[in-house]
Amino acid sequence: MPPAARLNFPASLRSPSMTVATTAAPQRFRVQGWDPVLIVSQIVSLQALHYLVLSLVLPALLTIFSSSDLLQYEGGGTSIALAMDWRAFTGSTVSGLAASRRLGTGLVSLDAARDAAAGWTGAAAAAGKLDAASLSHGVVRVLEYDALRGWAVALGWVIASMSDIFFLYHIVRRPTHILDFSLTLIFVHLILTIYYSSSFPTSFFFWFVVGASSVAQIVLAEQLCVKREMRDGFSLGDVTPHLGGVEMTPRFPDLELGQASGHSSKQSVSYARVPNEEDQV
Repeated sequence: MPPAARLNFPASLRSPSMTVATTAAPQRFRVQGWDPVLIVSQIVSLQALHYLVLSLVLPALLTIFSSSDLLQYEGGGTSIALAMDWRAFTGSTVSGLAASRRLGTGLVSLDAARDAAAGWTGAAAAAGKLDAASLSHGVVRVLEYDALRGWAVALGWVIASMSDIFFLYHIVRRPTHILDFSLTLIFVHLILTIYYSSSFPTSFFFWFVVGASSVAQIVLAEQLCVKREMRDGFSLGDVTPHLGGVEMTPRFPDLELGQASGHSSKQSVSYARVPNEEDQV
């Protein structure tokens, strides 16, 4: 087989060499792999930041939308039960007493004098029933449902979940890991709320709010992370600082031709015959 020919362009046709040098210190890249310390640190950071935002926005929302009397009985807007107990989404009491107008006989411990002063009848006090007059004293009113409180808690959770997008974007960074860390956050909260309330969440509204906010959180966070990787991956300015003073000189390689001979009519292009691999064997 005849030897191949190497095409050499004159200096006027060659592209100029590019040399990029920098004095910046080489940056370290994080190698993706199994790093338990890093993973646990990210989980703890996301969980803590989520509850931090929730503790900041929830008291303000409860103060604005919830009934002050009912909120005071629950421990105020800063009560941890309103953030950790899933029953707060339903607007029911989280104090441990059932939200009912009928109290058990064990809860009625008022004597006859105080019953009479409160305007109760003996039969009503004995049966644990309270009429409209007792509602004015706030005995049963504190145990009633507060629908606005449930909406306020749900709105606070949505705001905290949307804030998690910013935390996922800067802490997790990898779009392929957004789903894992977002679901881990919900799973940890589910364990904590079951432990705190000693009951499994049975409210459809609770699952709807938590699920919808999680889906929106995952979709938006992944899109932002993907856009950042696409932008940084094709930017020369983001690559050159990592060279650490190494000279980068890209050159166009010579063209290898199977069989070529002759000269150009306009420009002086020389062809040099070089041995191919088969001739060297």
